[in-house]
Amino acid sequence: MALISLTLEGLSGLQKMQAFLSPETFEKAKAAGVRYAAKATPPAVAKSVTSRYGIKSARIKQDTKGPFIRRDEATLVFSRKPPTLLQYGFKPGRRGGTQAGLGQGLGWAAPKPSGKPATARLLKAGTRITYPNTFLAKGLPFTRTARGLSVEHGPSTGSLFLGRSQFGDAIRSEVQLRINEQFIKGMQRALDSAARGYGGR
Repeated sequence: MALISLTLEGLSGLQKMQAFLSPETFEKAKAAGVRYAAKATPPAVAKSVTSRYGIKSARIKQDTKGPFIRRDEATLVFSRKPPTLLQYGFKPGRRGGTQAGLGQGLGWAAPKPSGKPATARLLKAGTRITYPNTFLAKGLPFTRTARGLSVEHGPSTGSLFLGRSQFGDAIRSEVQLRINEQFIKGMQRALDSAARGYGGR
């Protein structure tokens, strides 16, 4: 698993706001902002990752646990267990047919279709990757190796978001912007509520 604690940029700027609020109101507003940002983070991760990679959104959500919120802190847990290629649009290959007949005493039947390797799409905008020795059996993509059969996997949610993936920096930047945006929105909602007399105490 991989852990991420939500970080909020520019929190030092809130000190000016704190000077005009009661400590209790300020802490409640900050905690509300963290909750708002934390709940928005999993869908933000799923949206950013699936816009670049061929992995299914359902698998991103399955591999994301949390947020776990404690006061003004929130933690998310991302699985580093790699999913099989089935989550990356895996398409099984096709065995090639033999050339039939051609008048050599076997008739003049049309030739059978040529073989086609299995494929999967790791990058959403990229071409499909071929897996010549991979086939579908018992609902899993198996690859023939010198040691036998092994299940073929793609990159995990944790590695795509927190690792050194091709778009990792861009994904983290997008999610960070969403965290900050939702934190401000959640905090503002709490302050507006307090101003109306619902939560200022």
